[in-house]
Amino acid sequence: MAEEFEGLELGDARLNQRAVKIVNRLAAEPGKSFPRATSDDSELEALYRFLNNDRVKPEAVLAGHYEATAERAVTAGQVLVIHDTTGFSFGGETRRKGLGRMKTASARGTQGFYWHAALVASAHAGVPLGVIGMTSVFRTAPPVEYPDLHSKRFGRAREFQRWSTLIKQSSTRLADCQAIHVMDREADAYVLFCQLTQKGADFVIRSKDDRALDVPWGDKKQPRLLHDAIERGRYVTSREVALSTKRSDRMARLRKAPGRMMRLAQLDIVVAHVSVRHPTYTAGKSRRGSTLPRAVALNVVHVYEANAPRGQQPVNWLLLTTLPINTVEQAEFVVDCYRRRWLIEEYFKAMKTGCAFEKRQLESKHALLNALALFAPIAWRLLSLRNLGREAPDTPASFSISPRQLKILRARAKVPLSQKPTIREAMLAVAAEGGHIKNNGDPGWIVLGRGYEKLLHMELGFAVAMRQQKI
Repeated sequence: MAEEFEGLELGDARLNQRAVKIVNRLAAEPGKSFPRATSDDSELEALYRFLNNDRVKPEAVLAGHYEATAERAVTAGQVLVIHDTTGFSFGGETRRKGLGRMKTASARGTQGFYWHAALVASAHAGVPLGVIGMTSVFRTAPPVEYPDLHSKRFGRAREFQRWSTLIKQSSTRLADCQAIHVMDREADAYVLFCQLTQKGADFVIRSKDDRALDVPWGDKKQPRLLHDAIERGRYVTSREVALSTKRSDRMARLRKAPGRMMRLAQLDIVVAHVSVRHPTYTAGKSRRGSTLPRAVALNVVHVYEANAPRGQQPVNWLLLTTLPINTVEQAEFVVDCYRRRWLIEEYFKAMKTGCAFEKRQLESKHALLNALALFAPIAWRLLSLRNLGREAPDTPASFSISPRQLKILRARAKVPLSQKPTIREAMLAVAAEGGHIKNNGDPGWIVLGRGYEKLLHMELGFAVAMRQQKI
């Protein structure tokens, strides 16, 4: 993990050294509390002083990881930049300085904040390459009752800036590779379409709203709405896709929609070319002072499940993109790009469960954000190990496991590792150290984090023993 912090510059050589020492300690015990992860009271006190130090900033801590992620992205060539937001809630009676209120029913009455991150993955293999940007939202002001929908949207405009901020950050840091931005329905906004197209960036964004199209006035032959255009779209192909289990999210529960069970789904794909019009533009009138263009040309890929099992909500994705859709392969690539979006959901689970971030007993916004910066690369490493073990099981274990770690796993494994072990063999061996039984299927975040922690402890002991032999 120290490699992800090379070149760290916090303005003080002692702080730089302390940061590397802390991250190595946390990586060895990602799921443990700070008191249990540190060796003694003096080390614990040093950790707390570091996290609360005003000179330590999250962006400075992550600068090395951003640079390493960009280098991996250049090597991969075409990459996905997956954007999304998650919430961190902190219970207990202690009121933490700078934290805000949470809006979900399960977290109501607790303090917390919302974390918006951009995760980079290779476009075709889906290998997680690291985090390239992050920003946070703190709702410290009391809730406001908006008189109408327009006022509500205007009042939330500041929070929405997080999407534009990360687009700008990630585009700058990934200037030397071809990046495709992937976002869910919350990013269905005309201003983001314009921002991305003006930068010459490709994107795949799931649509949530029907939109007016830019059609000549009086032309009754062309569809005037997005949903009408896709109904007249060109059928491309059908394909069978494996869907994973998904619990109902908050919006689905409000609609009383059921969760999704694991199944093979037969999906039909229809495409269309459209020109999406500025939402406030009307014929013969100005766009209320907007500097955005009148319309943006986009491609649309509609993915739907015609025969979903009884009691299951059918798949229905309407994807807006700048990627070409002229061939079957191109349309399927757009669908696969969006399907990779689940990686960031898994990354958030790695942060919450594998690194137990919500259990951290820190009392200020500043300390929590610094801790988040330290854990971000650790959560990526856990995600990489688990994802490769599932999605690319034949990848050599050396891609994510060091030679020393492989020696330890080979000595400890109940089932002998092959001569050239794969990443899946290594993942299952790591999980076995955490108590996982192979016949129970793929390991979860808790057991994988526990096994990874144990492996790093054994590696530390191995390194100490080797040094003593040399002495």
